[in-house]
Amino acid sequence: MLTGSIRALFVALLLVATPSIAADVKGLQVVEVGLFRARTTGQSPAPQAVAESTNIIENVVFYEPTTKVPARQGIRFGIRYRLIGTPARQSVPLRVVWRIPEPGIENPKTGIHYRQGSSESIGFIGEETMNGYSFDEPWEIRCGDWIQEIWLGQRKLHSQTFTVEDCQGLPTSMRELPRCVDNPGDAAACRAG
Repeated sequence: MLTGSIRALFVALLLVATPSIAADVKGLQVVEVGLFRARTTGQSPAPQAVAESTNIIENVVFYEPTTKVPARQGIRFGIRYRLIGTPARQSVPLRVVWRIPEPGIENPKTGIHYRQGSSESIGFIGEETMNGYSFDEPWEIRCGDWIQEIWLGQRKLHSQTFTVEDCQGLPTSMRELPRCVDNPGDAAACRAG
């Protein structure tokens, strides 16, 4: 009995003493870019994000491959990508940064002015991951170039520019709410706004 306990302790010590295999990320391969629809299942705290949280989503479907984004509440845009490296399926901590066009946006609930927002994410080597942005509130909409960056530590893996357009010179708070808000799964309604 004592031998079994010593053997179990030895195995446990070996597991603790053996270094885990570090991820070797060679790069990032973009799979899809554009407008997407998804079902929101919850939120996760993200203190550096514009809304101080990020949406947890599932059933992501990219319905329009584009970097041109209509300035409408309910629109979602982003990229689906695959991390290239070894070992396969190794988890990798990532940081997603969104650079917002000048003069930035202000969260009316907190009074904080943002020129960028960021959140933490996890990618898995060899598997598809997606990150995006959604205009959930009218105050988030700002026309111009939104730049999405994916970082691994201090190394930028990817940068993608999306141009938010169709503002028609009107303040976004005066725009009529589009049909996309009522039915985000309807691609035609989201495009027509």
